[in-house]
Amino acid sequence: MSETTAQAAPAASKANLSRKTLRKLGRGKRKLKLKSDLALAKTYFEAKSKRSSEKKSAFRKKKKSKK
Repeated sequence: MSETTAQAAPAASKANLSRKTLRKLGRGKRKLKLKSDLALAKTYFEAKSKRSSEKKSAFRKKKKSKK
């Protein structure tokens, strides 16, 4: 129930919310937007996959040079 009151809160009272609550609200907005906007979802997940691949490649390079 507290989630619905937090979502309906005006911007002025959002300053009083905790960081954890604000992140939860942001995740909810992002999830809704990704569901409704398919083009955005496609680019969002492609970029996420690319970043993941780059991280893995950088980690392997770093480990390889340590030996």
